[in-house]
Amino acid sequence: MIAKIQMMVLAVSLCIGGNANAITIQATEMNSDLWAKLTAGMSSELIVEFRQGDELPVAFSSKGDFLETVQVGTSYVEVKRDFWLKLKGNDVLMSLDGATYKPISDITTGSFSAEASSGSNGGPANAINLVLESYLK
Repeated sequence: MIAKIQMMVLAVSLCIGGNANAITIQATEMNSDLWAKLTAGMSSELIVEFRQGDELPVAFSSKGDFLETVQVGTSYVEVKRDFWLKLKGNDVLMSLDGATYKPISDITTGSFSAEASSGSNGGPANAINLVLESYLK
């Protein structure tokens, strides 16, 4: 009987200890403190849940020798279906059910492109549009 109890305690300890550094959070609750913990190594694994209907703010900025952001604006993207991203070390994995994770390239396909747009009457470009497309395979 004592051996069974010791085995149960050991199993529970391994389960709890194995997940002690894992953090699961909704994408709408992400903040800079969480990213700081992740980059400081305080968490070895982060799972981000994206829920259908959530609207997420997205900001673009650039800096460097050729281009630099003058005014940062925020746009919003809507999550069209539930999915999860697991950040573990240098790996980014994706799940459509929250349980089975695969490399993103096994689940999605897409592209990133840049376009120029102008007013309805044509003329010189009044904006550079950056377009991210992502689809299920």
